[in-house]
Amino acid sequence: MPTISFLGTGSGIPSADRFFSSHLLHLDGVHLLVDAGEPCVHLLRDRGDLLRDIDAVVITHGHVDHIGGLPAFLQGAMLTGRTKPLPIYLPGEMISPLRAWIRALYLTEEGLGFPVSWRAWEKGVQEGIAGTITVTPRANRHLEQCYRTLVGADVERACASFSLEIRKENFRVIFSGDLSDPLELLPWVSEPLTVLVCELSHFSPEQLVGALQGAAVETLCLVHLSEEYAREKSDVKMQLEQSLPALKDIFLPEDGEILDF
Repeated sequence: MPTISFLGTGSGIPSADRFFSSHLLHLDGVHLLVDAGEPCVHLLRDRGDLLRDIDAVVITHGHVDHIGGLPAFLQGAMLTGRTKPLPIYLPGEMISPLRAWIRALYLTEEGLGFPVSWRAWEKGVQEGIAGTITVTPRANRHLEQCYRTLVGADVERACASFSLEIRKENFRVIFSGDLSDPLELLPWVSEPLTVLVCELSHFSPEQLVGALQGAAVETLCLVHLSEEYAREKSDVKMQLEQSLPALKDIFLPEDGEILDF
C-alpha cells in the first residue's frame, strides 16, 4: 500500500509547531525521501531503520528549508551502520557546494561506510529508481524569482528549482516543491493524478484554484503553508472544497501524519 509520511510541513519561517520540508514516500517496497529539511534525521530515526533502508533522496531545490538536514542525515546513516548505496538526486549546481560542506563538517564520503552517488537532475529526463519507479523533474521559476531579486545575488549563478513526478504504473504523485506561480502545475495536472502534494506559501488559495480548475486530481495535500494560511487551515480547506468540488479529498496534514492509498 503506498503511503506518504509528512515529516515536515512548515514554510521557510522557523516554527515551534512545524518542521522544514521533508516527506517520505513508500511505494512498491521502495522508500524515497523527498526533500531533506531539518530535522529529518531525527524523524526518520524515530521510524525504525529508515536511515539504513531509504532507497534514494530526491531534492527539489537548494533552499535551506529543503536541503539543510542532508549532512545530518548522512552522519546519522553512518552512525546507525548503513551499508546500502545511496543515490541523491538534486539540482546539479548544488553538488559541489554540498560535498564541500560535508568535508567542512569533518565528514568524508569515503568514511561514511556506504557509497553516495550524486545525480544531477536534467529537465524532463526521467530517472528510474530501484527498477520499478520513475521520477521526472520539471523546472520551475521559484529560485529565479526569489534569489535573483536579493541584494547581492549573483545574477550569473545557476538556480534550478524543480517539481517532481514520481510514478509507478497507475499511481502518480506530484511534489510541487516551491513554485513561482501555481500555473506552473498545468503541464502536470493535464492527465489523471493520484495525489498532488503542493505548497501554499508563495501564492494564494484563489490562485491555486485557478490552476486546478478541471484537473483530474484525486487527492490534494497542502504543505509548506505560509504563516497566515497555517493559522486558517479549516477556512482554507473549506474554500478549496467549495471551489474544487471534483477533487475527491483535500488534506492539510500536520507534521507526522501519514496518508495511505
